[in-house]
Amino acid sequence: MATEIKLIIMDTKKYIQNMNKKHIIIGLIIVILIIMGLSFHTNDNNTETYNPSINVSEVTDGDGYEDNAASMQYNDGLYKVKFEHMGILKGHMFLNEVIFQTEENETFVLLRITPNMDSKNEIPEAYIVPTIKDDIMEINVFVDEDFRNMLANPINIIWGSTYQNFKQYDFSNEYKPGIYVDTVYDNDTERFRIGGNDANIFVGDATLEDAQSQNMEGITGVFLK
Repeated sequence: MATEIKLIIMDTKKYIQNMNKKHIIIGLIIVILIIMGLSFHTNDNNTETYNPSINVSEVTDGDGYEDNAASMQYNDGLYKVKFEHMGILKGHMFLNEVIFQTEENETFVLLRITPNMDSKNEIPEAYIVPTIKDDIMEINVFVDEDFRNMLANPINIIWGSTYQNFKQYDFSNEYKPGIYVDTVYDNDTERFRIGGNDANIFVGDATLEDAQSQNMEGITGVFLK
């Protein structure tokens, strides 16, 4: 048996010695490609799925889903509505986010509308998720710690078909660390059955008089329409 092993080793050495440089390079390339393929496969299996901080489907019991950063679709079989977010920063309207660029080309996000909130990124963020149960719209208003700190004035929620309802935001319910949720209710849901989608929900520093008079001057916050 030892003799056979010795012969095999000798044959292997002879084979390696007879290999030219071209064969060695080709062999190395094949080995590298195999290693790269295994690495890619491993990384692909470990890729995390998108899991936002505010899961719209979960909040709406499967009746709603995030359409894009600014809107969501809702359909429970009776009500079928597309809700749109809009933002306002010091009286200037925007969609999704406001980016400020310095003279040195540094960029900063001043305010963002997103369900994927991060309370540690120093970006004020907010998102509103409505759901309709027994002909009553339950409105979940999410804001993060940065949003809370951005506004020196009390943060208010104003809602209703004519913005007739008003309350100061209650930060006692922490949805996740650094992310808060306050919930209000709207009994006037008939407008959504006939194709209307004016949710008319606002969170920010506007007063009831601002909302009803449509005064946007200097106002900061987020609307859901």
